Amino acid sequence: MNAKKELTGFDYFSYALYAFGGLGLEILLMMIENQVYGSSEKWAVSQHLLHWGLTCLLWGRMTFWLVKRLPSEGESVEAKNVWMAAILAILGIAYTSWVWEGFKPYQEFVSLGAVKFAGQSIYYLFEGMLITLIVAFGQKTFEVWFKTRKNIPFGGLLLAFTWGLIHILTQDAATGLFTFVLSILYGLVYLALRRRVKLAYLVITLIFIL
Repeated sequence: MNAKKELTGFDYFSYALYAFGGLGLEILLMMIENQVYGSSEKWAVSQHLLHWGLTCLLWGRMTFWLVKRLPSEGESVEAKNVWMAAILAILGIAYTSWVWEGFKPYQEFVSLGAVKFAGQSIYYLFEGMLITLIVAFGQKTFEVWFKTRKNIPFGGLLLAFTWGLIHILTQDAATGLFTFVLSILYGLVYLALRRRVKLAYLVITLIFIL
């Protein structure tokens, strides 16, 4: 029986781009919906919920395909790693609160209302999956290419130049800078938790939501 093919740095880079492309599926979905419903600014609550639901299905399917290709789980996590991740999470939430000029979930609840807020929160859980996958595959890419395991947040940098850059192109420079900073922070969280993808997902998504 043939031995399993060893994945290359380019393979991992491709998977990171697949995860990023998975996020981009929402843009294609929204283009179709805008033709059907009109501008998203005028969507009814049910149309927003349908959009988030369909987006979650697309993102969930992409995540399901990619998790099978993840590198092996990282090293054991010690108490100091948990504390480091906790400090990074506090910094991330504080930074988000500063940018939003208030606690983000509260601001969104007031703006969206209870039903849309709940729908968007579920949507964030799925977005966090692909964000974490970009970090994980991106980190592995450069570690294979550079043959190093040094704690440089390569995954966070790749996220910044994909997810962060697209926010500059589709929204504005301020939003792009915000996502750029968060991307680096997510990369640091992944390293702090010793490349344990499941744990990193929990912390990254917590920062993302809060």
